[in-house]
This record gives sequence, structure tokens and C-alpha cells, in this order.
Amino acid sequence: MIFKRTVQRYGRTPQAETPYQRAGQVWDERIGSARVQARNWRLMAFGCLALTGCLSSGLMWQSSQSRVTPYVVEVDRLGEARAVTKAEASYHPTDPQIAWHVSRFIANVRGRSLDPVLVRQDWLEAYDFTTKRGSQFLGDYARAADPFASIGERTVSVQVTSVVRASDRSFQVKWTETAYERGTEAGTSRWTAILTIVIKPPS
Repeated sequence: MIFKRTVQRYGRTPQAETPYQRAGQVWDERIGSARVQARNWRLMAFGCLALTGCLSSGLMWQSSQSRVTPYVVEVDRLGEARAVTKAEASYHPTDPQIAWHVSRFIANVRGRSLDPVLVRQDWLEAYDFTTKRGSQFLGDYARAADPFASIGERTVSVQVTSVVRASDRSFQVKWTETAYERGTEAGTSRWTAILTIVIKPPS
């Protein structure tokens, strides 16, 4: 006669033998399922919270980045574009560019036109390129020279001959003035000036 040991299967839950055991088993299954579901919901909630934080950080970073690139378009007197480049905060004009504006300033201040509207426009443009101290000096000069006194009788043509750098902050300008009175040339004179340049970014 051979005796065999009963094999216990630990991977399976034995069948309930009494109604109380069956009820307890059903209750355990329900509680266990609820706990598993609650744990899964908690994990999903934490995942959504982390995802929301990442998205919020990304949106804040993107909103702080400038997506607009300003450009500077150089045009001539007729409005035709000559050069297009990106605007740079540390841009410094070249000597030829400064020389052009200096020549324009001298022509506006020293030149005389028959039209009082043009004379006023030239002086207002000259004031746009002066500092506060320079504006005071230019105002004193305008009151002494009185550019509107000889309107209609005398005109002055200005021809800038050279603009060279005299120092790190100044330029030497040489020009010739030709005066006309009632359409007849009244004389020619040569002038020299040294102008101090201050480069100030527009605000």
C-alpha cells in the first residue's frame, strides 16, 4: 500500500467551504480591487500633476523668449531700400555714416533757401541731432544769425569738401559757402569746424 502526500497549491486560493468563508472571500476581493483602483488613480493623478507642471514651465519659458526680430532698412531719399540688416543693440555707426550726418547738419545750419518753410524744416532737423547743451548753443547762434532775416533776398549754397576724424569723439569739417543776392553771386568763403559727436541709442 502506497501513501501519497497531498500536494498544496500555493498559487490558488482554496474554495470556501462555509458561507462565512465565501462571504469573506468576496469581501476581500472587493476591498482589494478597490485598493488597487485607488492606487492606480493616485498614480494617474500624480502623473497628470507632473505633466501639468512641465507644460506650465514650458509655456512660461516660451512666453519669455522673444520671437520678434527687428530689422533696420536703409533707404535713400526716394524711399528705395538700399540695405536690410538685423537691428543690433551694440551697433556703432561707421565713419562714413557719421560724416554724412555731419555734412547734413552743416548744410542745414549754414545754408539759406528762398523758401522760409524749407529754412524752418532744415533748422528743426538740425535740432534733432543735437544734445541738450548743443541745442542751447544752436539757439544762441540762431538768435544772433537770424536765418529768416534775409529770406527772399539772399541765399547760401553749402558744399562740404571734407569730413575727417579729429579724435575719438570729434570730426573736422571743411566746407565752402557761396552766397547769392537776387540771383547774382555775391561771394565765396571757406569754413572749418570741429564738431563733438555723442552716440546715443534712440529711446
